[in-house]
Amino acid sequence: MSGTAPKSAVVRDTVRNFLASAQDDALTGLERAAPSIQSDKRGLVLAPINCPCCKQAVAVPTLEIVIDRYKVTPLEARILGAVWKGKGMPVMTERIFDAMYADDPDGGPSPTRMYAAFKVALCHLRARLAGSGITVENVGYRQGYRLIMGVH
Repeated sequence: MSGTAPKSAVVRDTVRNFLASAQDDALTGLERAAPSIQSDKRGLVLAPINCPCCKQAVAVPTLEIVIDRYKVTPLEARILGAVWKGKGMPVMTERIFDAMYADDPDGGPSPTRMYAAFKVALCHLRARLAGSGITVENVGYRQGYRLIMGVH
């Protein structure tokens, strides 16, 4: 037996090195596309956002800071707030509707119009938060929506 490593170990090391370099290239490309996201070797994390009051960097923003920083409209803020309370767990669409029309004495429009208004506001919210590392994700058919912070 010679002093060289077996072929399977060489192949495994080559593949591991290739995957690591491809991941680093992907992270660098994403950082260029979304400058508000920083990466480390464990994955992507949110870049610090400055607090509107004290102007200091905040690593994990609050709902109010995100709303202020990205100029989220009141209806979009109600949607984001409802999903934010779920802390990454699915929030049923009906709960989001309740948050959207909490101040309406009639409970809001018909369910069809309510859903249409929700989908439009959600589309605008996602566009506002694009590149921030914060998004609202559809969990699945009739399972609701959840908050995603940071891209992993």
